[in-house]
Amino acid sequence: MKRPLLLLISLFVMSSADASEDVFNHKVETDAIQIAPFSDVTCKFEQEKSLPNSNQTIKSGGDFQFVLKKGVIFETQYPVKYTTSYTSKENKYVNDIIVGISKKNFSHIEKNFDIFFQKQESKWVLGLIPKTETPASTQLKNIIIFGEKDIDRIVIDTINNGSTKLKFTQCK
Repeated sequence: MKRPLLLLISLFVMSSADASEDVFNHKVETDAIQIAPFSDVTCKFEQEKSLPNSNQTIKSGGDFQFVLKKGVIFETQYPVKYTTSYTSKENKYVNDIIVGISKKNFSHIEKNFDIFFQKQESKWVLGLIPKTETPASTQLKNIIIFGEKDIDRIVIDTINNGSTKLKFTQCK
């Protein structure tokens, strides 16, 4: 009995991992992207960063804020307290991606990324692959953003620095 259950769980985990990569089989024009505009939101976040050439991961978490007129702010509570602000003045690049998605204004994103999208009922997945010879192409492999009403998870795969997985919960 345990063996079939373990096999079923393994298949489920593998299929959900493949499902996220499957978004890259669905390149779209931006008018096909069906995401409701975001509003200001505050959430808890958990981050897991894998280190390249290692089995080590670094876990952190804290509070996340998305304020449309201000930007993205991470207030890390553990393992060390610090604040990272991706506001339009301090890090326009990250802020422009999140604000662009939230307002369905993809002009900045289209210049730098090929855009992929899937939607199933109320859930959606947006994939971004940097276009060749853009500044992002020297650092990033891809970004996958999962959402429903708001963004639920973000997976960022880099060329040399491993990957970062962000999960957002308790959003209000």
